[in-house]
Amino acid sequence: MFDELAAFSFGAMFSKSARGMGGFALKQRLAFRAASIAVVLLATVAIAPSQQAKASEQPLTAEQLAVYRATLSRWMEQELSTINLSFQTVLLQTSGASSDEECATGLNLEPASEVVHRFRTQDLQQLGSDKIRLVDPDLQRQEVAENDPERSIGKGKTVEEAVSNGFAHGLVTLSEIRFDKEHKLAIVSYSFFCGSLCGNGGTVVMEKTDAGWRRKSRCHSWIS
Repeated sequence: MFDELAAFSFGAMFSKSARGMGGFALKQRLAFRAASIAVVLLATVAIAPSQQAKASEQPLTAEQLAVYRATLSRWMEQELSTINLSFQTVLLQTSGASSDEECATGLNLEPASEVVHRFRTQDLQQLGSDKIRLVDPDLQRQEVAENDPERSIGKGKTVEEAVSNGFAHGLVTLSEIRFDKEHKLAIVSYSFFCGSLCGNGGTVVMEKTDAGWRRKSRCHSWIS
């Protein structure tokens, strides 16, 4: 079921055709909550530092938006519902237990960004989809908590209904991009958070080609 993660295809993972497996998988994960808590905490640690990071006053460049577009492209092609994208990026972690340091092995990289950026409404066209809705991450996390599939199941919803509702309120977050010095490679991480035991994410290396940016490799991933 999770092979789509390697190809950034969140949409396929969460499509109607996959929801039968998705609901069953979620039901199993709910039964093993304790085993999954560590993964959820790892994801939380990876995001938390950016809450204190300074937001840049500079808009995202066309090159940065092109990388983000490529990161989201296959998801955009298959997702039918609106996607709630955090209007602010998070720092790409370069040290600590949850870092993406392994992704940098053998690459001649520029220094990691110490600021985060904000997507503007006018950036959406360059991201290549009319299905993206920019959201305040703090407010959306509250909405995620209110629509957590586990909570919905506890209120009597079926697994299918709870998962579908959780996905609809999920939060997508993208990290800052770290380019190599020639700007032929770029590292970026992504996450989808839809509840205490509902979400996934990863870190990838993107490569610039004559046809545009494409995924070269994946060096880190998590599923909760």
